[in-house]
Amino acid sequence: MAGVQLSPSLQQSLTNLAQVQGAYESAQSELQTGLAVSNPTDNALAYFQAASLTGRAAQVLNYNSGIDQGVSSVTTALTATSAVEGLLQQLQGVVAGAQGGSLAARTQATQQFQAIGTQLSQLVQDATYQGLNLLSSTAASLAVSVSPQSSHSIQVSGFNLVATSGGARTLFTAAAGAFSAQREILFSNVVSGPAGTVGGFSALDTVAGTSAGTGTVAASIAKAIFSEAESTLTNAINQLQSIASSLGSVSSVLQTRSLFQQSYAANLQAGAAKLTLADLNQAAAHSQASSLRIALGLQSAALQGQIRSSILQILHSPAANASP
Repeated sequence: MAGVQLSPSLQQSLTNLAQVQGAYESAQSELQTGLAVSNPTDNALAYFQAASLTGRAAQVLNYNSGIDQGVSSVTTALTATSAVEGLLQQLQGVVAGAQGGSLAARTQATQQFQAIGTQLSQLVQDATYQGLNLLSSTAASLAVSVSPQSSHSIQVSGFNLVATSGGARTLFTAAAGAFSAQREILFSNVVSGPAGTVGGFSALDTVAGTSAGTGTVAASIAKAIFSEAESTLTNAINQLQSIASSLGSVSSVLQTRSLFQQSYAANLQAGAAKLTLADLNQAAAHSQASSLRIALGLQSAALQGQIRSSILQILHSPAANASP
């Protein structure tokens, strides 16, 4: 049986309909997905460029997560330094109060001094974030990677605010450490002077011209010891503020880097979107236009078919075949 024979004009109409149908389906896909380029066949160059930008953005944001954790670690240490400064100021108040107090008051002041020192030590040891404490050991360190290149990292070295000996990265920088191996404050290393070891404020005479009854250390020497203790605490506060400034600088750098990473990733994602996202208004217009062209094409094809059928009927009618 012979196949259906189509006229050239009808064949062209059907070809045009197929093309318009493809354009319609493409426009519908853009409206549904929001993408003009969703696979390599749409536009290979744009597709792979966008994939590269998207991958780079994901990588940047992945490093940004580490930066944010670094900020949290440093912020934990900074918060602790503020609290430690408050405790040091309380110790200053205890020393000032003990200078003019009675024997009983000085005995109580010694207990307060040691209790505050214990709180200070415990607070420092509690300032841990994800297992890292930047204030309890000079061996502690934090390395924050900011890019795939291994050399691009921000280093943070730890301090020891409860050290058993002095040093540039400790709270009490003098050679004699202010804390024991058990992290308990050593009163005699903080409150000391030319008279040697002092077990408590009660040993310091506050009455001029005497050396007994109210204390075992003469008032003239006791005054120098009180003055030295105040200087020691003042120096500790200054050292703590220096430590806080150093940590604050690192925190600022990390936060600046975090904001840059977020902005950078957003730019990369925007660049990828420009290569792949569809213009929805344009896609809607193409969809409507294609739909109309399909409808008109179908009507045209149907009309051509009707005309061809009518001509064939006429050619095969008895009147057409009758002899003249």
